[in-house]
Amino acid sequence: MGYVDGSKQTGGRAYRQHTTLKETVRKKFNYTCQLCGQPGREVDHIIPYNVSHDSSLSNLRVLCKACNLSIRRQRRDANPFKTMDDYYAYLQFELDKEKSTGIS
Repeated sequence: MGYVDGSKQTGGRAYRQHTTLKETVRKKFNYTCQLCGQPGREVDHIIPYNVSHDSSLSNLRVLCKACNLSIRRQRRDANPFKTMDDYYAYLQFELDKEKSTGIS
């Protein structure tokens, strides 16, 4: 389901790879997880799609379900701002730094 303002397509179609592309990647890596060597079927972007907007073969790999979930958790936890107060403190730090160096 999309957002009320229409900013995301229904069902997240913008982030899904085509079925034939997924199958090509799986065959390329012989259905083997690229991290642990176990059998795998999950197709994952090495550099996340929302960062690179790249779904080329060089940016895709096969992962098992366990490795794919652990990578997702790491990416979600990679945000240094755990709370809005942390984010505001960072912004204030950057503003103070600009004022002290005279950059505007």
